[in-house]
Amino acid sequence: MTYRLTRQAQSDIKAIYHYTVEYFGEGQAREYLDGLDYSFDLLTDNPKLGRLWDGKGRRYVYKSHLVYYRMVKEDIVITRLRNARQQP
Repeated sequence: MTYRLTRQAQSDIKAIYHYTVEYFGEGQAREYLDGLDYSFDLLTDNPKLGRLWDGKGRRYVYKSHLVYYRMVKEDIVITRLRNARQQP
């Protein structure tokens, strides 16, 4: 399996990066994104690791973010990344 990011997920990652750089610095931002990337790889190896959500997809918790994704054929499609304090 491989993973793909929707445009919205790509935009979410950019926003997470910019926010983290602003409040915590470049090093912390890179470390956080590396952790997200590791999580995406983990999901490709274990697609059912996330909990079922909305009957169509799954969500996985990475630190303070929820990773929303769907399994499509042989791929994981990451649709959104939201702060755990935000509404889904």
